Amino acid sequence: MKYAEAAVNRVIRIILRLLFRFDASELEKVPAGGPMLMIVNHVSVFEGPLLYVYMRPRNTIALAKKQLWEHRVTRFLMNIWGTIPVDRGMLDRQSMAQCFDVLKRGDFLCIAPEGTRSRDGKLRKGKEGIAFIAAKSHVPIIPVVTFGFEKFQEYAKRFRRTPVSIKVGSPFEIISRKGRLNAADRQAITDEMMLRMAQLMPPEYHGRYEGREAVFHYTKDLN
Repeated sequence: MKYAEAAVNRVIRIILRLLFRFDASELEKVPAGGPMLMIVNHVSVFEGPLLYVYMRPRNTIALAKKQLWEHRVTRFLMNIWGTIPVDRGMLDRQSMAQCFDVLKRGDFLCIAPEGTRSRDGKLRKGKEGIAFIAAKSHVPIIPVVTFGFEKFQEYAKRFRRTPVSIKVGSPFEIISRKGRLNAADRQAITDEMMLRMAQLMPPEYHGRYEGREAVFHYTKDLN
């Protein structure tokens, strides 16, 4: 399987370089090892493969909608990459347990807090399930964003590679709190995580978090 994965990753790299213009060196800011929760924005079908192949040799496991297992090609990719299947925007008990297993192994768990794709590239409201994982796992969190994928069709019509930017933020952690987190706490934590991603993006991509002041009560920098 490892040989097959390496071959697939090489092909994916070639395809990505043919379609897009980007500098993957920004990912060198990501620590060499985990456990770590990597939060990303979700714009297209391309950012997942890009981040996966260029994060190597870091072992990164992501979540993806179950519908991807319904088609032969995407099912092959999901299985070879060890992806965790989830219902769209939902984390059930089984997928949640798999997430914690990834972190217990010392790997990177990659999650898009928005839970679904943003067609225009602007940030949508983050779902609070990410806050539960972050608070309970007690692992460092690192924000990684991409922008430019939403212009793919525009550039493809002109037979030009689409310029894509990759930005990596500083690691942070959830501030320990006594007692059980209620829904308001979980949403507040999620919003702070989304604001940390927004800080890495131009203002036109802030979407739901446009104009929100970056004041952090539930998270703190590790550096």
